[in-house]
Amino acid sequence: MSNIAALDDVLTPEEAAVKLKRPVKHLLTAARRGEIPAKKIGRSWVFKMSELEKWFADWRPNTFDPNQKAKEILESISGKKRGGMHGIGG
Repeated sequence: MSNIAALDDVLTPEEAAVKLKRPVKHLLTAARRGEIPAKKIGRSWVFKMSELEKWFADWRPNTFDPNQKAKEILESISGKKRGGMHGIGG
């Protein structure tokens, strides 16, 4: 594929938002955070359809559970305190 033909694959944020059925603002936020493949050229963001397709093909549902993460953090903190006290007390 020539470089010129590859440009046909490039989308503006508005075009990419239509393809992904998401608001442009959400798409740009995800691009800034590095959550979605994009490139910044000057002040503008561009998206490559083939890269979005690859990214979406590898998509996995978000399984983040804030309650589970909080529990893990609390267990980690309480475990460190107990561990530290055992070393000091003896």
